[in-house]
Amino acid sequence: MNLEICNLTKSFGEHTVLKGVSLIFEEGKTYCVMSPSGSGKTTLFRIIIGLEQADKGEIKGIKGKRFGAVFQEDRLCEAYSPLDNVMMTADRQVTRETAARELCRLLPEESITRPVCTLSGGMKRRTAICRALLAFWDILLMDEPFTGLDDATRKEVISYVREKTAGRLVILSTHQQEDVEALGARLVRL
Repeated sequence: MNLEICNLTKSFGEHTVLKGVSLIFEEGKTYCVMSPSGSGKTTLFRIIIGLEQADKGEIKGIKGKRFGAVFQEDRLCEAYSPLDNVMMTADRQVTRETAARELCRLLPEESITRPVCTLSGGMKRRTAICRALLAFWDILLMDEPFTGLDDATRKEVISYVREKTAGRLVILSTHQQEDVEALGARLVRL
């Protein structure tokens, strides 16, 4: 079932962030939402997930759906290792060995058992992405997921995301046109 956003409006005080937004996201496709900073991408994602309430409008096609998310902040448990962070939210079918193997595709092997607080920002970002991908989800929302990654790492991570999300509904926000092309995504301007 498609995800349909119908006439969504959201204001914070006198500031209207979303005004009458209507979009359709087709099941099995990847979408990149682009717009200037502060134009409501994060708010839209928070409303879809249920962390914010819209002032008006409705969202169709989310009943019974499970969401995966990569937020702008990594939201990792800093005292735990990347492996432990992934296992906290992993699909029941994901074993510790599978999670370790997947993390090693994105991180140096010696880093996956160290506390997250000892990792670089880019390593934390890759951990957050892997954690979301290995969780059980029907719809994945990624809010500027590749921020802070150097060009070579960004390409590797985008390739990994594309592989792991093929044929599933993914909506991500980005400021980079090349992300749209690398992901084979459909562009949505907010």
